[in-house]
Amino acid sequence: MKTSAQWMRLVTVGRAVALAIVFGLPASMRAEAKAPGEYEVKAAFLYNFIAFTEWPDAVFETPTSPIVIGIVGKDPFGPALDAMMKGERVKDRPLIVWRITRLEDLNRCHILFISDSESKQMREILGRLKTQPVLTVSDMAGFAEAGGAVGFSTTDSIKLTINPAAIEAAHLSLSAKLVRLARLVEPKEMPQ
Repeated sequence: MKTSAQWMRLVTVGRAVALAIVFGLPASMRAEAKAPGEYEVKAAFLYNFIAFTEWPDAVFETPTSPIVIGIVGKDPFGPALDAMMKGERVKDRPLIVWRITRLEDLNRCHILFISDSESKQMREILGRLKTQPVLTVSDMAGFAEAGGAVGFSTTDSIKLTINPAAIEAAHLSLSAKLVRLARLVEPKEMPQ
């Protein structure tokens, strides 16, 4: 017999999978029979953010330059993100996952997941990227309100919070399909 905590976990994973299915799952995730974990679902969201985000043409050297998904801080995805992105292409571009160890390299990616291990450096990271065409994503509490572009909230299921001011400052455009699924927030304070 399942405890209430186990049932809540199943409901949470089920809701998250349903949202990810709305966006579409990468082939590697569709092939798996087991229910994905929290960070596998978040990896699927990162994958799908690519299809729903427009970057300025100038950020890519060629029409087939890769889209780089960066992770700064302790990697909560483990091998799931690499496995999911391996061999995938979105918008005719290959996907690369890169663990960033130097703050000077932050602007070399197109999507940046900021791990909660970087909470003390979050304002500095967001400040460095304020006008750079990088979609910043995190699951730190209050991330979008603090100036990040997209925040994950996982109180009872995975929910999205989007900061339109951060998206605009980064010269990015998000699909209305993605925006409709999120709660929009005004930043309490944009990074300097």
